[in-house]
Amino acid sequence: METQKGFIGIIVLIIVGFIGLAVLGSTLNLITIPWLKFDKQVQMNRDIVTKTYDADNALYNYHWFKTQAGDIKATLENSILAEETLKSFEASLGDRANWTFEDKTEDSRLRTISLGLKSQYNNLVNEYNARAKMADRSIFEEDLPLFFDIK
Repeated sequence: METQKGFIGIIVLIIVGFIGLAVLGSTLNLITIPWLKFDKQVQMNRDIVTKTYDADNALYNYHWFKTQAGDIKATLENSILAEETLKSFEASLGDRANWTFEDKTEDSRLRTISLGLKSQYNNLVNEYNARAKMADRSIFEEDLPLFFDIK
């Protein structure tokens, strides 16, 4: 009987020990939750820096900004040229009341081209400026204006 009580006592002690370990483990998990968040933040920052300063990413962004800046300048020049062409065309015809159907059609075509180029310019500038505001891309804009103004 004495052995049986000792055996039951050992089993109870083991069960209480497992419960105590479970409570201790749960407590330690609760204590470490803030550290898990901090560790994830540090890992995420490390991953962002690694991916941002990757050679392929640097070259891609550098080339994109160079190409986009060139496209913006070319589109602006084309837009100005289209506007001058429209004004010259209208000035050469004189009073609009005397225009033929063909003259009005050509005027409409020239206006459409001018408007299209202005719209394209605005879209290019807005995309450039949006990317320039992104912290992970603005570091690749070497020797380029930080932002373009819409004209």
